[in-house]
Amino acid sequence: MARPARLLSPPPTPGVLVAFLLVFGLVVASAAEPLWSLMGQEAQLFSSANDVRRQHHLGALRTSPALAEVALAHAQDMARNDYLSHVNPEGQDPLQRVQAAGIEGFKLLAENIGSSNVTDDRVLTIVEEWLRSPRHRENLLNPAFNTSGVAVVEAPNGRTLAVQLYATF
Repeated sequence: MARPARLLSPPPTPGVLVAFLLVFGLVVASAAEPLWSLMGQEAQLFSSANDVRRQHHLGALRTSPALAEVALAHAQDMARNDYLSHVNPEGQDPLQRVQAAGIEGFKLLAENIGSSNVTDDRVLTIVEEWLRSPRHRENLLNPAFNTSGVAVVEAPNGRTLAVQLYATF
């Protein structure tokens, strides 16, 4: 009995193989963790917070897209409903909002919120106010915190609102 003929394809060229591996790596990486980076005022807030921590010989905070999403939702809610509070109108505090988002595995959690309508650098003004407030300063300079999510939004009333969640994982 005769064997069926097999069609053999030529081996891939090095360029094709490299391109495949690059695309495959991007797909795997994006499935493991979403591509995310800080931009604009969020980047400025995060950088300012880490600058202050470095000045006090503390470790830099890592970014957390999941915490940033919770911070953004709270900042947008405060802007939309014209309030400034750690507790939203539904009665949820930062811990409850983070848990409702399905974030687990943290040991400590805290939140700083602030607003500004000064004409100069609003984000820097908010960070400076946090440093003047004993409770906000304690959160910002807590050596136990290693992760953070930030959000900055412009409210319809012209104020800039900032939320920074801190966590220990």
